[in-house]
Amino acid sequence: MEIEFNSRHLERCYDDFSAAVRAWGQPVAKRYIDRIETIRTAATFWELYNYRALRCHPLHGADAGKFAITLIGHYRLIVIRGDAPDHLIIHEVTIHYDD
Repeated sequence: MEIEFNSRHLERCYDDFSAAVRAWGQPVAKRYIDRIETIRTAATFWELYNYRALRCHPLHGADAGKFAITLIGHYRLIVIRGDAPDHLIIHEVTIHYDD
């Protein structure tokens, strides 16, 4: 799958583990890089959507059109489907409290 990063920071965190650790801590950084690798190996977005371990789900309200992928704990990776079936945009990493 073709991946586009929404910001240089997200791309740098993927390329440089120490930058990701500084941004989110070691467990989240490791999972972030692992998730990007998993996304790269998928043929289409729907393959990711059906991969239950990612817990990929659509967002609603102001975030309609975006999808969340669980990282670890309350951290999640927000992605947007690109124009092509094999194109995905890494939008942001957020902390979601489900209280």
